Order: sequence, then C-alpha cells, then structure tokens
Amino acid sequence: MAGGAAHGKPVWKGNHPVGQINAAPRLYRVAATGLGAAMWFFLFYRMKKDGPALLGWKHPWDH
Repeated sequence: MAGGAAHGKPVWKGNHPVGQINAAPRLYRVAATGLGAAMWFFLFYRMKKDGPALLGWKHPWDH
C-alpha cells in the first residue's frame, strides 16, 4: 500500500490544518446557483436541437 499507512488507520495524527471553513457570501451562492441553472438550460436546449444527430438517430443535414 502506498504511503505506509496501516489498514483502516487515518493518515493524520491530530487536528486537520483547516479548522473551520466559513460560509460563502450570499452573492456567490446566488451567482453559483444561477450559473448552474443556465448551464443545465443550455445543455438541455442543445440536446433538444442536436440530440438525435448526436446519438445517430438522424443525419445532421436532415431537417
């Protein structure tokens, strides 16, 4: 096994170097949610348009 650690024993001997992770500001959470929603909207929109051609169900030049 790499690292020389015994089976089932933790590698860290003590406290983790990062004691506490602070919450992100509200603007960042809202922006991340909005960007994630926009990403999924774009993916589903392109799948609706190009999905059959991508999966081989029809040719791209057939309209």
